[in-house]
Amino acid sequence: MHIIELDEIYKNYGKLQVLKNINLQIEKGTSTALVGPTGSGKTIMLRLIDLLEKPSSGTIYFEGTDANGSNNTRLDIRRQIGMVFQKPLAFKASVYDNIAYGLKIRGQKENMDRKIKELLELIDLPGYENRNALKLSGGETQRLALARAMITDPKLLLLDEPTANLDPISKKKLEELILKINRESETTIIMTTHDLLQGQKLADRMVILYNGQVLQSGTPNQIFRTPKNRFVADFIGIEN
Repeated sequence: MHIIELDEIYKNYGKLQVLKNINLQIEKGTSTALVGPTGSGKTIMLRLIDLLEKPSSGTIYFEGTDANGSNNTRLDIRRQIGMVFQKPLAFKASVYDNIAYGLKIRGQKENMDRKIKELLELIDLPGYENRNALKLSGGETQRLALARAMITDPKLLLLDEPTANLDPISKKKLEELILKINRESETTIIMTTHDLLQGQKLADRMVILYNGQVLQSGTPNQIFRTPKNRFVADFIGIEN
């Protein structure tokens, strides 16, 4: 079953058209990488899927429900989605309170201590409950943001360039964590990246974007073996 379907999506800002005729289906439990150079429309597409913005035209479906419906419908869908931004901000509070935020605003405090302890183990920060979140390193803050998104058990996890600002060791840790979350919890993941090798490593499916359009989508093997046009071939480094 498709968890997300984008049907003829266009997005304009005034006269500037940033997405053009996007048609995309995301199956439950899969990991998808939106890959393309800066300015290709990756982050805008992620924000549309997260319902932070509305398309200029076209329809977004979440598990078959039209996400362009009432405010209550949009709110209900958003509660089933977790989002980690490229430069996540930690709240001025403890690591525990940062992770607990999503449960507290929903009034879902049952088993909260256990859930937070399990997530701290998962993100390799055991015993950090009382640490000042503002004093974490960049890699630790990124993993904290991931735990904050995961605490509500989202069906869909959106990651915007999750390793863009990390050193190689932190990047490797976060990539391993993303794979673990997708495979063990079967959480559907959509991530943006300009790193082809990262997309190949972490995603079941890659979607190549350029100038607001989907040029090609398929498995990493399909993308690398049979690029559909010259841009895709040049982008992935195939000369002939």
